[in-house]
Amino acid sequence: MKYLALLIVITSASIFGMHHEKLDVIVFAIDLEIVDGKKKNARNFVSRITQNVENKEPQTLVYQYHFSKKENKVFLLEIYPNNEAALIHMNNFLGSKWEEEFVKNFSISNFQVLGNANSKLKKSLEPFTKDFRSNLIGFDRVAEQLGEEISKIK
Repeated sequence: MKYLALLIVITSASIFGMHHEKLDVIVFAIDLEIVDGKKKNARNFVSRITQNVENKEPQTLVYQYHFSKKENKVFLLEIYPNNEAALIHMNNFLGSKWEEEFVKNFSISNFQVLGNANSKLKKSLEPFTKDFRSNLIGFDRVAEQLGEEISKIK
């Protein structure tokens, strides 16, 4: 998958200089299928929810929907600097109009959580996935260069 390299770079462990905070990035990598007859609704929905996340969740680093050429499959990439930011997103989503509309437009075919998800985040994601993958080894040049700026996001 073409996003795999990006995910590996972003989710790998990073050690920063003394004045840098260590990031504990959480990535949601989600393969979706658009429900039959819902293409137009799905496009409208992703436009609105993306704007909502951008406006209400300043710690969300990446929130992108990637549509296939036939627009029947979608890859959703979400990246958070830590468990707390990912949990804020889930708390805003669960039981909301966004969740209701999401399940009307999409079915989840694969949902992986990459990073060191804590028990609270895992619990919030129970309705959607049980596929949690923690980082074993690696490095992150992007975070080494941007870590200080990312850690300032409130």
